[in-house]
Amino acid sequence: MDTPLPFSKLSFGLIDNEDSPGATPKEKVYVVLVANGSFNPPTYMHLRMFELARDALNAEGYCVIGGYMSPVNDAYKKRMCHLASKSSEFVMVDPWEVRTICRDYGVVCIRREGQDVEKIISDDEILNEYRDNIKVVDELIPNQISSTRVRDCISRGLSIKYLTADEVIDYIREQHLYLNSDDK
Repeated sequence: MDTPLPFSKLSFGLIDNEDSPGATPKEKVYVVLVANGSFNPPTYMHLRMFELARDALNAEGYCVIGGYMSPVNDAYKKRMCHLASKSSEFVMVDPWEVRTICRDYGVVCIRREGQDVEKIISDDEILNEYRDNIKVVDELIPNQISSTRVRDCISRGLSIKYLTADEVIDYIREQHLYLNSDDK
């Protein structure tokens, strides 16, 4: 990999504290969360997925030390993800897309209301092959915010306040994004 990952928000202190002199040795598994997708634009729901996954894994004895949003393609989406994750204590944006996560590391999937996650997994060749590495987490507070709906609101001239970070809204306005319903 030519481009280094950012480490600024990784909680290495959680690891160091466990290895300090006098600490009781534990069999902790340390986890870094990665979510990839279009994030077009990134919403609070995208950030909420990280919180849900961290809570679910921490409750099972894992130790989540950070998270990466991994937006596909266009640089402006990466810029919006940086703006959206700015207020997070542990979510950063990585400069590359991960393809071997299912096989080598595992996946936490947040169930979205109205989606048949089991069918999605069984219909996808890679996900089905590594289904034992996938943890499905139910969201206790359903949230219907989606990038598609946000783009639709923008193209119709409707407010997107409180659907995404103000910095992302400013960026979308400055770049004149999603003004036409054909803009994806």
